[in-house]
Amino acid sequence: MTLFNTLKNGAVKAVSSYKQILLIWVTTLILVLAVGFPLRAFLNMIFDSSMIVEKLNDGFDIGVAGDIGRPFGALMASASAGTFLLSIAGFFLMTFFAGGLFRRFTMAWGRQKVSDFLRASANNFLPYLRIAILMMLIIGVLTFIMIGLPGIITMAITGMQTPSGIVMKILYVLWVLVMPVWLFVADASRRWVAATGSHKTFRALGAGFRALRERFWLSYGTVLAVLLINAAFVAAVFWFASIATPDKGIMVFLFFLATQTLVIIRLFMKAWRYAAVCEAVQ
Repeated sequence: MTLFNTLKNGAVKAVSSYKQILLIWVTTLILVLAVGFPLRAFLNMIFDSSMIVEKLNDGFDIGVAGDIGRPFGALMASASAGTFLLSIAGFFLMTFFAGGLFRRFTMAWGRQKVSDFLRASANNFLPYLRIAILMMLIIGVLTFIMIGLPGIITMAITGMQTPSGIVMKILYVLWVLVMPVWLFVADASRRWVAATGSHKTFRALGAGFRALRERFWLSYGTVLAVLLINAAFVAAVFWFASIATPDKGIMVFLFFLATQTLVIIRLFMKAWRYAAVCEAVQ
């Protein structure tokens, strides 16, 4: 199978799983709102009775923090804690739903009901969690060897506070180019779990490495292509958010709809990678 056909078939499978993707979106939206509404109430409590909002109309002023006083520290602590909790919950949530998506993409025929999707997600959660943790450890060790250790040596030799130079730039590029390998191994391992029903983590990782070795360039190219498209999309999202932030009224609601559409597209791209990897392994 060619790279184009792999990506095309993966995209078709991802689009056909729109019900599952929408379910993931609704769940993540509820999670974000559960954290966002209390934080918004806290912001309103601080700002509504002051002239700070008028000061911020012309841009951010560091003196505003002093005007707010002690509530500013509580606000930053709440925002930091909320972001941390969202990150942890998001990690577990996406690990959970990955089980249902991979089961969907390994089915030979037929449709997957929502109940079957949730059942597969729950059934594959623990092995997927172990695979994710192991891959994060591998990537962490690799990052230390490729980036951290050379950076420490460079700073010790040059006396600079941050690592720099042509060698470090080359290492950064190599690190980025190596990432698709580990992502493919993780996805192929999860695909093996979904296809076989086995929960043996190390056997799954072995299957992932074998799949990479058997079709290296197709496997690598599949993940790299999706990642490049995803990176371009994320850059476009940040650009849109920077120029389209509304002030009030109906534009706020339209901006919310636009951002949620972008979130759904982002979820589709993740599902596309999963489906494309399943196609590449076949």
